[in-house]
Amino acid sequence: MHPSRYTFLIIPDHDGENKRFSISRRKTFFIIFTIITILSVMVMALTYLTPKAMDQIRMKNRYEEVIGERTKVLELYRDLERMKQMELVVQKALGTDLTVSESGDGNLIESKELKPILSDDTKNIPSMIPVNGYLTQEMNEKEKDGTRQHYGVDIAVPVGESVKASAGGQVVFSGWTPELGNLVVIYHGNEYFTYYGHNKILLVNSHDQVSRGDVIASSGNSGMSSGPHLHFEIWKEGLAVDPLSYFPTLNNTNMNVN
Repeated sequence: MHPSRYTFLIIPDHDGENKRFSISRRKTFFIIFTIITILSVMVMALTYLTPKAMDQIRMKNRYEEVIGERTKVLELYRDLERMKQMELVVQKALGTDLTVSESGDGNLIESKELKPILSDDTKNIPSMIPVNGYLTQEMNEKEKDGTRQHYGVDIAVPVGESVKASAGGQVVFSGWTPELGNLVVIYHGNEYFTYYGHNKILLVNSHDQVSRGDVIASSGNSGMSSGPHLHFEIWKEGLAVDPLSYFPTLNNTNMNVN
């Protein structure tokens, strides 16, 4: 016959009264079952959850490594695109024709496709600020103080504002790039190129002829961008030039380019 209750006696090490208590057989089994369940859960957690937590940590570290590698790849991609564009400039200057490629949206057009710029030279030199906004970052050709190269200026502007051609010329690129998002590149003649990046909508296509002040895009926040703004670059004879030298009102004093 099984006992209906269990009695437990607690005897202290020092002088004192012994303590006695009793509990029912059912409660005793319940306590034992609860203790075994808790121990089992702890063992399972150590067996299964700890390795998963370690895997998550390793995955996070790997993710950060991949992001770093991706950033480097994007920078190389951007440099490669510029090299391709400058190659066209050099070959055009040397009078060398390139084989015509199958052009499409988002592709650079080749030098023999570039139409001559016939208008007044002053209209084909960057002479108009593309948007009204605030200067937030200047040009930085060399990496310093932990900042990477920045070949143009950033002008903060709300999404959807009109982006205008700084000078007349021919659109040689209109499409998506990983870093500058929706990008327009215009060839102005005299070895001038201008870049307009991070747009929301592109309103011109490759081969299009544009005049100074024509709306070519609406501003946005596409690509690698921390907020709505226009990234604007000027290139002359294969080298990036500081837009501030063309637009003195773009300065750090009043910041406003209106």
